Amino acid sequence: MGSVSAIRGGGRDRLAVAAECSPDAKPFLLRRVTAPDDRASVMVEPSRKLVGHAVAAPGQPVYAKAVRRYLRALVSLPEREFALVELLATELFNNTTQHSRSGEPGGEVVVAVFQLPGRLQVRVIDAGPDLEEFTVPHLRPWDADAEEGRGLFLVAAEADRWGTVHHDDGRTSVWFEIDHAQESRPGVPGEGW
Repeated sequence: MGSVSAIRGGGRDRLAVAAECSPDAKPFLLRRVTAPDDRASVMVEPSRKLVGHAVAAPGQPVYAKAVRRYLRALVSLPEREFALVELLATELFNNTTQHSRSGEPGGEVVVAVFQLPGRLQVRVIDAGPDLEEFTVPHLRPWDADAEEGRGLFLVAAEADRWGTVHHDDGRTSVWFEIDHAQESRPGVPGEGW
């Protein structure tokens, strides 16, 4: 089983996530991301950018497990809401490993999390499109018989908001937001209804 802990040393804080991808795998560290642009939220409405938490993981599908553990350690949500965040983040992480340069040897995927007023935002940043098969994240025409191509449909259907950002350095972000469930307060009309 993996564990999450903060490691202090050498003047830098690092979040250690030990995960076993196979019985022979050794634990690894997700690298904390400090670049301001990677740690700034995508804002739908005009406002100041909020700084969140971000880590970089190797661009291989087996590291999705470590990303899920990182999210679980960082995000405090009811299980039902968290299960959706975990599912959508995993879909986007796996998309980056399959459809971008992040999936090439040495590639990385950055996952950033932001607690915004009334909602949670997750942003997955890849290394940019594969140069041989240049493509950008988009919804494909629905094909019920296809074995792939449903990840963004799932994000579009389940997230309260989502979108893409194309960075000047060639990277691509796909982000989504999940609104926090409204808590109903008995006797207060209009709240929680």
